Amino acid sequence: MSERVRVDRRLYLTEDRERAVPDGDPEARFLLCTPGDEMLRSDALRYGLLAEPEPEPEPEVEAKQAAPPANKARGRASTKGA
Repeated sequence: MSERVRVDRRLYLTEDRERAVPDGDPEARFLLCTPGDEMLRSDALRYGLLAEPEPEPEPEVEAKQAAPPANKARGRASTKGA
């Protein structure tokens, strides 16, 4: 997977620099990128420009019941006389 992604449109950051918005948005304040620019994948994910990759499902492992531990307790011999 590439560490950079190519941008296909002009994007701006909002005043708080927390969201990326398209050109023409009334909240646009700071130019983030123009068409053809490259951006770090982590930044694109941060600003919601890419969908989070689905985590790969863990391989299904057949559930096996563990054998109970051996009983190591000894029975006590009676000390009383018969």
